[in-house]
Order: sequence, then structure tokens, then C-alpha cells
Amino acid sequence: MEKPLDGFNLPDKVGDRIIDKPELPAQGVNTDSTVYTEIVVGEGQLKRGTIGKFEVFSDEAARIGGTDRYASPMSYMAMGVGF
Repeated sequence: MEKPLDGFNLPDKVGDRIIDKPELPAQGVNTDSTVYTEIVVGEGQLKRGTIGKFEVFSDEAARIGGTDRYASPMSYMAMGVGF
């Protein structure tokens, strides 16, 4: 079996992209990512996550110790499934 394609070194020109093809490559695509998560100390249930240049925050409802300023971790997971 062939090695998966490097997902970070693929064409980005419209028409040449994998998503523009009728079928995905049989060997698959590898897109490993490193994600960092942390609890923000002193802020109840506030958490911070980063991946590359992006940063997100999550919180919980007040009834379980949060401030409800950001979406809950489970809300982010649900959104991810939808995307």
C-alpha cells in the first residue's frame, strides 16, 4: 500500500485540489496537528485551546462553576461534527 499523501503539501489551486477530484486518493491523506489545551487558573471552568495561529476559549454554564462566556467543550465537539 502506498503511503498517505502529506495533507500540508497539497495543491491549493482550484481544479487541482483533492476536493475538486471525483474520488479521494486511495492511500488517504495525512494531516497530523498538534493542539494545546489548558485550564485558565482562577477563572472557574474557563479553558483555552490553541492550534497553529488559532485560539479558542470554552467555558461551562454557571450551574456547574463556569461563567457561560464561551461555548462549552461539548458544544465545540457538536459544531465540529456539523462542519
